[in-house]
Amino acid sequence: MEPLIKLLQSMTYPTLFFAGLGIRLIVGMRQFNRRGLGGLQHFSNYFIGLITLSIEWILKWVALSMMLWGAWGLLFK
Repeated sequence: MEPLIKLLQSMTYPTLFFAGLGIRLIVGMRQFNRRGLGGLQHFSNYFIGLITLSIEWILKWVALSMMLWGAWGLLFK
């Protein structure tokens, strides 16, 4: 965990912002491509869907925090 924190602290603020934006784009693209004709997401079984949605939810929050941290650093430092 500590090497990950050091890596994030060494990144520049624009890099943090655009890395977060890239994560959001990838997760959103995967969600969009998983939709069927009715607009619902399709999974092969319930547990795979539950795990996938949980991981995507965590990644979205991580990406949002990276974007906010990068924007905060650009605006106020």
